[in-house]
Amino acid sequence: MAELFDQAVFLKFLAALLAIFNPLYGIPIFLSMTKGYSATERKRVALIVTGTVVTVALISVLVGEEILAIFGIDIPSFRIAGGLIILGVGMTMLNASDPPKGDQKAAEHGHNKKSNIAVVPLAIPLTIGPGTIATTIVFAHTLSDGAEIVTLGSAVLIACAIVGAGLLFADPISRFLGPTMINVITRVMAIILVAVAVEMVLTGTFNAIDTRYPGLTGGN
Repeated sequence: MAELFDQAVFLKFLAALLAIFNPLYGIPIFLSMTKGYSATERKRVALIVTGTVVTVALISVLVGEEILAIFGIDIPSFRIAGGLIILGVGMTMLNASDPPKGDQKAAEHGHNKKSNIAVVPLAIPLTIGPGTIATTIVFAHTLSDGAEIVTLGSAVLIACAIVGAGLLFADPISRFLGPTMINVITRVMAIILVAVAVEMVLTGTFNAIDTRYPGLTGGN
């Protein structure tokens, strides 16, 4: 079982997922979009959001690389692109006190639609978006087929359970922490996110150089 579970990758991936998901960051949006909902309706929305995020993340773990191969995209290029996306998300979280404009527009659109907002926009793209999918595929590339399912799948389930708990108890959590503490935690998550993004971009760049110009890095 040890060879199927990589603790170092698990902890690193879990930290990256929690930083990207940032359950506290999504609580104000969730409460705003479900304003006027009954407790039962709000619980149903939270469960659908959680289920959708789990499904999309696990699909990325299982077949993400295969999907990239269909479009002829290699992992180093995708790693760089994903790192840049995550860097943008992290910098926005770090510098803004309110949700990004894109998130605000998506929230307003979903709220005004008065339809099922759980899948779009609450789950996609507000909770899981390109940055999360990119991170998942990049981490999956570092592990064998069996290890990626056990290691990354475990991290996905734990992270999504935390997201789900945050949504289910969004109202008391929001009252207990208050906007100031939520902003502080958001910025800590943003720093972690920026660090993950920088590592992805640097690793992707060196991998791309090594693949295309092996002589520059001493490769064969």
